[in-house]
Amino acid sequence: MRSQGSSKKARWLALVLLPLVTLGLVVPAQATPSATSAVSLPTDEGPHPSSVQEWWYFNGHVSGVDPSGKLHKYGVLLSFIRRNPGNTAPTSALYEGIFAVTDLTTGTFASDMNEFATQPDNVLPHGGYDVTVNNYTAHGINGRNTLAATLPDGSYGISLQANQYQPFALHGNGGVIPYGPFGTSYYYSETNLLTTGTLTDHGVPIRVTGVTWMDHQWGPFIPGSQGGWTWFSVQLANGTQYMFYFIVDANGNPAQTVATRINPGGSTVNLDPSQVILTPLGTWTSPKTGYTYTQNWKVSVPGGALTVTALQQDQEPTIQTPDGVSGFWTGDSSVAGTIGGVPVTGKSYVEITPTFTMP
Repeated sequence: MRSQGSSKKARWLALVLLPLVTLGLVVPAQATPSATSAVSLPTDEGPHPSSVQEWWYFNGHVSGVDPSGKLHKYGVLLSFIRRNPGNTAPTSALYEGIFAVTDLTTGTFASDMNEFATQPDNVLPHGGYDVTVNNYTAHGINGRNTLAATLPDGSYGISLQANQYQPFALHGNGGVIPYGPFGTSYYYSETNLLTTGTLTDHGVPIRVTGVTWMDHQWGPFIPGSQGGWTWFSVQLANGTQYMFYFIVDANGNPAQTVATRINPGGSTVNLDPSQVILTPLGTWTSPKTGYTYTQNWKVSVPGGALTVTALQQDQEPTIQTPDGVSGFWTGDSSVAGTIGGVPVTGKSYVEITPTFTMP
């Protein structure tokens, strides 16, 4: 989840893995955005005391063979949400950690949204970020990320390195996007992180490899604004990637579409919102929260269309609040379609946030 609201359905927000060997790959230093860019890296990788909401959001697709020789496949989410509604930063801000594992081998889902810490912002003098919330941690700089987390019941844990070998993707205008009812947002991604490390599955350590996506957002969001979104990271086997952000208003009506194509070399193209169309293909109603999410989607893009299919229905992290159980849907998914007359396949993560109120 990416940001936190006050509604029952999205108490957190709404808004936001591997020890890794580099597999012999030399990871180049990231290209510095031009002087006209709104985002300056690695300085902007860290927390922004002037922002009341901020998140770092990792989602990954990893697999490995256990000691008995059995193949396991997982979707992994690790997210950190920073809030500072009291304008106490950098001496104090509220941090939340969210960790979830989709076990595609057993068809199960495990998550935790209950990790909170009020602590100072850790603004590093030379850029990069270092965020820890109790038993969850992520740190990195220039596209090299180290991620670690263990669920409170010990069922799943990760120790991963996720390394980027192409430029950061700055969305919108130099890293600034229109954000529908929420105003504007600074936003960049690391879209093709080679991931290696260990995933511990009920006490069994499994060496895993795969690919991860990282989002970092912050900004001058409008207090009291209401809305939600359906968001996609898409990583195609041909090296092309897409980010789709379908933002809705308080009534669930389309308010803003933001879409980026990331070419195999890392260059980015802002797609015309009028040519990026989301068509839900079904729904799923959560037995925990009672919320009905769209499930499986067709996304029309310039030159073709992609069909994104959830690999499991129940991929909903939840938390108990005074108003009941709230949550959001964030799921490992597959992609198939045709672009420019050529069939394509790939992987996706999808996040659906119910309507919430920006603090």
